[in-house]
Amino acid sequence: MLSCSFLGSAYAKKDNSYSAKQSIALANKKSTPPKKKIAQKKAIRVLATAYYTPVKGQNKYATKSFRGDMRRNGGGKTSSGEIPKEGMIATDPRVIPTGTEVYIPELELYAVAEDTGGDIKGNRIDVYTGIGELGLRKALDIGNRQVVTVIIIKRV
Repeated sequence: MLSCSFLGSAYAKKDNSYSAKQSIALANKKSTPPKKKIAQKKAIRVLATAYYTPVKGQNKYATKSFRGDMRRNGGGKTSSGEIPKEGMIATDPRVIPTGTEVYIPELELYAVAEDTGGDIKGNRIDVYTGIGELGLRKALDIGNRQVVTVIIIKRV
């Protein structure tokens, strides 16, 4: 039996070498949106930065202090007063309106524009990366001057 896809060839095997682990791994694998769907959406280039929520007593801070990082990162609240969560970005609402769903291929990230910031003007986004040292590490991985493509999936 001939098959063009990996799953098709895996299921075509008559032996028991296709394990449950492989099935779970395939089910949990991150998938990118279908290329046809992406091609139909609007894409813009933006400067991407990242922010996180510091925790008192962590070993490393971006500004060398808890208070400095809290000030720099919005004090642990979004512009609407909510607690930030991973999978959200801060945007200039004139470019990407609040509530807009986006996909950022370079970061393999689906996100929703749920925040704004004093420094977020024009074609710039700020990706929220989490809490504490792990959030800081993720923010530093994104960097401070990475130009990325943002694909608008659903505009509000």
